[in-house]
Amino acid sequence: MHVKAWLTPLRALWGLMGAVAVLWIGAGSYKYSYWGHGFDMVDFHMPIWGTLQGRFLLVSRYNFTDTFMGLDVALGFLPAIPFYALVPSAYTLVVVQTLLLVSGALPVYLIARERIGAAWAGVAFAALYLFYPTTQFMAMAAPFQPRIPGLVLLLWAFWMLEQRRLWPYLLLLGLAMLTRTDAALVVVAFGMYAALRRLPWAFALVPFLVGLVYFYVAITYITPQFYSDTFTPERVEVPFDLSRDYNEMWPCGVSPQACYYIHLGGSIPEIIKNILTHPVEIFFFIFQPEKLWYLFLLLAGLLFLPIFAPRELLLAAPIVGINLLSDRIFQYVITEQYQILVIPGMIIAAIYGGAWVLAMEKRGAESREQGAGSREQGAVSASRFSLLASRFSLLASRLPLLASRLPPPASRLPPPASRFYIGMIILVLLINIPLRNPVVSAIRNPELPERVAIMERMKAQIPPDAVVAATSFLAPHMLPRERILFIPGGPMHHPPDLADYAFIDSRAAALQGTGIVEGFHADPQWRLLDAEQDLLLFQRVE
Repeated sequence: MHVKAWLTPLRALWGLMGAVAVLWIGAGSYKYSYWGHGFDMVDFHMPIWGTLQGRFLLVSRYNFTDTFMGLDVALGFLPAIPFYALVPSAYTLVVVQTLLLVSGALPVYLIARERIGAAWAGVAFAALYLFYPTTQFMAMAAPFQPRIPGLVLLLWAFWMLEQRRLWPYLLLLGLAMLTRTDAALVVVAFGMYAALRRLPWAFALVPFLVGLVYFYVAITYITPQFYSDTFTPERVEVPFDLSRDYNEMWPCGVSPQACYYIHLGGSIPEIIKNILTHPVEIFFFIFQPEKLWYLFLLLAGLLFLPIFAPRELLLAAPIVGINLLSDRIFQYVITEQYQILVIPGMIIAAIYGGAWVLAMEKRGAESREQGAGSREQGAVSASRFSLLASRFSLLASRLPLLASRLPPPASRLPPPASRFYIGMIILVLLINIPLRNPVVSAIRNPELPERVAIMERMKAQIPPDAVVAATSFLAPHMLPRERILFIPGGPMHHPPDLADYAFIDSRAAALQGTGIVEGFHADPQWRLLDAEQDLLLFQRVE
């Protein structure tokens, strides 16, 4: 059997998913082994390890909580725990996160196949999802990202919506909502979308109301229940001021997540009121050059197909909206974790936008054919006939070879659609080049091996039960341990003086101009144990 006859859409899909999974797992493992992750990996690895030690979603660097639940309701960590219990390793988290993210290609395949009516269309859009620059960046994000289970659940929820299967749809949305609090806003958008589609009321009203209520309750009441006994949350009353820095007040009492928007107001009702009563200021705050560039990259990575499906684009609007309302640059760049829940809406809109483009092209082709037929009334000029005859002769001479290579008719797409999908995938792959694809960068730009050897040597001098304060890219390799503190720290962090050891990369950008390294050298409470290539290991003297 010829390879093209053997290559069915499903085999192509599984092959694509397998190849991408191997690539991402390899690149992610390589990145971790060469100390390529920052302190975020402590925040996302420690909760899983800590839960297995009896400390539910443990975090250690903050001075107002010792659980991630004191930052945000984030049950999206839970799917990784059984696998980590079997193989307690950071590499396990790399594998689980990758497989989850890759599995999102399955619902994307089903949605596109259903919408466009061709299995190969499903494969093409599954490839688009996997090669989308934002997806690629999330694949290399510090594991384990609790929003990634939410991303996959939301894609499956949309598939159930398309199949009009109410209870699986509601169940999947409910589970997605629990992964991180902001996922509840996407659930609200699902309800609005179902209303625009004029689906039965339960598809619209239940997600809309439950999502709104849960979002408010999680931020206002659930998260504060997990604050430390020594921290008393107080409602913050502040005037509208777009220049206010949340770092000066974080966690702002009631909610660390709401505190990121303290420039808009001190509570959710106050934030909403200020947005509505200051439209001009909000407009110019949102449409700054950096944020417009962020929107451009989100859309360009999908060849602007989502703009042809504005109704489906509504599913991405809540997360894009809160990112644009933030004054933290991390939220409006496509490289950070805050884009994970944007991906489902963007991909679904790209599918529907692509279907619209293909439908318009088909309609245009039919109109051109009808126009040509009415003008020529079925006549063919001698010159055109001669040209067609010569082409037919050439084709006939090659027909046996072509026939042996073509797949069965049922698996073929019309030529315009084939060109569209192939061109779409090639263009998205090319877009990854100027954006410095993170998978390639992880492999091409590792830490120097000799420096990694020094880091490993210094790490070996730290007892496994010691409290360690570390700079960003050194901290992830201090796990597993119960307490890791952050250098340089801040008002919301435990001070490094509480640590037994301080492991410092003096080249860290966050240390430049702070005098922190000089302070460790000058402080008699700290003794320098080891130093080489700007890496310093201090031990606190009792």
